[in-house]
Amino acid sequence: MAALRLPVIVAGGVRRGVRSVRDWHVWTLPRALRAYVLSITVFAFIVAPFAAARTRWQLSDLVIFVGLLACGVIAIESTRTVREIQGVGRDLQTVWYLAIAITLPSAYALLAPLPLTAYRLWRVRRAFVYRRVFSNATISLAYGSASLIFHSVPSSAAGAKPGMASHALTWAGVVAACGVAAWVINNGLILGAIRIADPEARVRDMFVNREAITSDLIELSLAVSLSLVVAISALLMTLALPSVVLYRRYLMNSQLIANNRLDAKTGLLNAGTWQREAEVELLRAVRGRTPLALAMVDIDHFSDVNDMAGQVVRDQLVRDIAAMLKDQLPSHDLIGRYGSEEFAILLPQTGREEAQRISERLRDHIAAEPIAIESGSQEGFVFRLTVSIGVALLNESRRALAELIGAADSALGQAKKTGWSKVYVLPDGADELGGS
Repeated sequence: MAALRLPVIVAGGVRRGVRSVRDWHVWTLPRALRAYVLSITVFAFIVAPFAAARTRWQLSDLVIFVGLLACGVIAIESTRTVREIQGVGRDLQTVWYLAIAITLPSAYALLAPLPLTAYRLWRVRRAFVYRRVFSNATISLAYGSASLIFHSVPSSAAGAKPGMASHALTWAGVVAACGVAAWVINNGLILGAIRIADPEARVRDMFVNREAITSDLIELSLAVSLSLVVAISALLMTLALPSVVLYRRYLMNSQLIANNRLDAKTGLLNAGTWQREAEVELLRAVRGRTPLALAMVDIDHFSDVNDMAGQVVRDQLVRDIAAMLKDQLPSHDLIGRYGSEEFAILLPQTGREEAQRISERLRDHIAAEPIAIESGSQEGFVFRLTVSIGVALLNESRRALAELIGAADSALGQAKKTGWSKVYVLPDGADELGGS
């Protein structure tokens, strides 16, 4: 009986395994994105074993490899309880990858992300697994390529060990160049996925902003320093571990602080942060006797959209309207999400005519921009939304933020009463209204 039941048990296990594979979130991705993610991942998983088969394995190399991986594990454990932000993160694991790429044969650099990613998935278990696997593949290809580049440089400029005087400088320069090459390859592959998923994504905000560049330069500096230390003596790698762990904790906490300023769905300032920063701008305008305007923006008939299309579509529409506001306004303007479908915009150094011109431009741009639904039951449908905008200006009777917000709300109410897709600017006189 046991012999007869064994095939049934095995068959049942296979069926459960197939169902498990079918449940992977990667299959729900759009076809082009799914093809891109899977092709990069499969290519990395083919290249790594191929390189491993052509590598001459030595015990001394394996010891260095295990030591650097252990440092990576310790760094993961040291910040495991710190919540990570969504989006493009910087976890400093590439510090260990560059040291492996420089001091060991290329196969080690191709294989290194696999155990660290597996450990991270086991211990941290955040985000979709396919994202971690895809990230593992891009890192593997990036640092495997960096290793190939480094080992192809003549020993007169680089080599296995840094020499003295000018050779040490050229050695460090080559390592830094390889680190930059790995950054370009890794981020280029990730950027490809982002562009396929969302052609309108503001990738500059993710990769080229001041905070990102500063973090990447510090990470590169740590990676080059670690590579130099390990090349001199592998035992010294433990000296770099505290610096990496401390900076990783600082970086993650600073990212959390910055992220807590923002509304999760739109990326705009949340209501509390907007009010705090608006208070500062208002005080500056009062002291400097400079003009300042506040605009309240509300999406017209949005409750009808929510009832008809549901929460998924509602979230996308709000997110897309927020993106239009950011695209149309200069960076020094404060934009916040003030309600479920309402936005607050503070316009420093802006008088009446300029505030009205800006508001009308926003209204016309949003009205002319179709929004295609990307997911949910309404996928493929195109929405055209309009907004109403109420504007109030700083004056002697409105010197507090609450008064300015109340005046802008009053102007917004007038816009709703007299028609949709309107801009109303509240003049100084309480009984006067100006609009368009």
